Order: sequence, then structure tokens, then C-alpha cells
Amino acid sequence: MLKLKDVSLRYGKNTVVRDVSFDVRDGEMLCLLGPSGCGKTSLLRLIAGLERPLAGTISINQRTVASTEEIVPPHKRDVGLLFQDFALFPHLTVAENIRYGLAKIDRREAGSRVAELLRQIQLEQHTDKYPHMLSGGEQQRVALARALAPRPNVLLLDEPFSGLDTMLREQMGEEMALTLKELGVTSIMVTHDPEEALTLADRIVLMNDGEVIQTGTPDELFQSPSNVFSARFFGRINEIDGVVDGSTVKTDLGRFRNPALTDGSEVKVLLRPEALKISSGPDGRRPESELLVCGVQYAGNSSLIRLGLGEWPQPHTHVELRHPDTASFGLGEKVWIEFDPDEAFVFKK
Repeated sequence: MLKLKDVSLRYGKNTVVRDVSFDVRDGEMLCLLGPSGCGKTSLLRLIAGLERPLAGTISINQRTVASTEEIVPPHKRDVGLLFQDFALFPHLTVAENIRYGLAKIDRREAGSRVAELLRQIQLEQHTDKYPHMLSGGEQQRVALARALAPRPNVLLLDEPFSGLDTMLREQMGEEMALTLKELGVTSIMVTHDPEEALTLADRIVLMNDGEVIQTGTPDELFQSPSNVFSARFFGRINEIDGVVDGSTVKTDLGRFRNPALTDGSEVKVLLRPEALKISSGPDGRRPESELLVCGVQYAGNSSLIRLGLGEWPQPHTHVELRHPDTASFGLGEKVWIEFDPDEAFVFKK
């Protein structure tokens, strides 16, 4: 449905998008994910036609809409936009806001389309209300319906839940994803929240500094990061220095499998806190280490335990372990931990 090939964008001397390529399949939700200022929104503006690329091409439904030679204006691209602040017209009712994008079609047909969308977003009872009379979640649904009204080929969403509180964000995200799936809408959502992307996306394009770092399904990016940045971006992670020693990597925590790196190479071994577990002691089934408890942080239905390698009170290396219960360990106490070496990510320094 949408294809970007070697797309670049520059503001003055600052290149904000650099040689970006990816495609979006029909009916798919793709998330552009990355830290603030990495080029996500600039890419959305390029797709919408609000910016002209410095290089590369953009195609929608096999039609080139942007290149260095030609540019199709935004209103002729068949693209819908859902803005971060919803951008509802305060002087128009809910129905009038939704109807706004249907000015060029028959009045009766437009009325039927508005009624259909009001049913889909479950706001039939709010037809004649104005935006200020609605909750944040209701305003978001109206903005979504307005963007979908002209039946765009592609829907672009720029941080659509950033203005909502945490619980409402989760609820609205699930509702919106379900609605878009039911309607078969192809969509691209910009977010800086990895949990949001993992929950809602069919595929993720992870970006940093204007470049694509990794593309794949949520499971692929979380379980098989291609580099240190990808591994770090999806939450807390332990980083342990190591050296390749034959078929294994030697670290202070233990040995890990060598992913075909040259003998003697200095590496980073990355392990998520969930990959470490408290053990009753060595039993020879898997690698284990004895560590010192350096801190315990209660986190609702789990505890984050900070552990040290070395001598108390100044261990030379620290790791974090996610314990699935309330932890009652004292500072300086020695505990055994176990881990699965296959859950580690090993990258050359």
C-alpha cells in the first residue's frame, strides 16, 4: 500500500531523515518508533505531502506521490491525518466535525457515512455536542472518525494518545487498533513509547538520528535485537563486559555462547532483568553465580533487585533481576542466581 525508497530530508544543513526505506502492507498497522527528534514526525510529514524529499521516492498504492522530480499535493494523496492534539473545530458539533472532510460528496451520502462512523465509535448519543463537552477519549474517537470519513488509502497518526492519561491511553489504543483492523485500514503511527508499539503494531520501524535501526515484528525486535540500541530501547537491560574465548564469551557473570565473533574480541553481553532468576544454589543444570543484594525496588506485583559482583560494600559490577514477588532480601545478603545463556544478546564493542 505504501513504499518508501532511500528517502532523505534536510532542514538547512541538518539532515533529519537519511536514506530511509520500508513498506507498509495493505491493512497493516506500522509503528514508527524512536526517541524524540529522531525523524519520525518528519517522515510522517513527507508521506502526507507536507514536505518535499531531498532524495528518494514515496509511492502510495503503486503510484509515485513524491520524488525529486515530482510532488503530488497533500489533498490528492488519499491520506488521512490524525493529529497529536486532535485539532477538532471547536465551533462545529461532533457530526459536523466528522462531515468536514466529505464536502465534495452528495449530502445524503455524507450523512449516511457520518451515521455509520458514529455507530463505529459508539458516540451516536453525542451527535450534536461540541468538542469541549466531550472527554479526552471521546474527542480522540471523533478525530479518528473524521480522519477515516473520506476512506483514505493510508491513515497517519502522530502520537495520537500522548495527551491522555496512562489508563485511557491503553484503553483507547486497544479500541483504535481493533477499529482499524475491523475496517481494514492501512495505518502508520508515530510513537516514542516502546510498550505502545509492542502492543499495537503489526510491524515496527525503529529509528534513531534520522536512520532506520531495525525493522520487524514486535516479537522480532524484542527477542532478536540487531544491535545494542535496539536491545536498550525496549526497557531495562543489563550490560556486562566480556571477551570472546573460543566458542564462548567469558564474563564476570559466567560464560555465554559466541555468535561467531573473532577470538579475543571485546563484547557487550546484554541480559534483560527477567532473564535472571533467584536460585536455591548450584545444581549443575545451568550457569549460576553468587551475588550480593545491593538494593530492592518494589514494583507492584514484582520487585527489581540490584545485585553486585565482587566484595561488599563496593561490588565492581551490577546487574538487575526482576523477581516475580515481594523480595525480602537484606542489603549485603548473598544470593544465588541462574540464567539461560541463550537469552543473552552479544554484540561486539
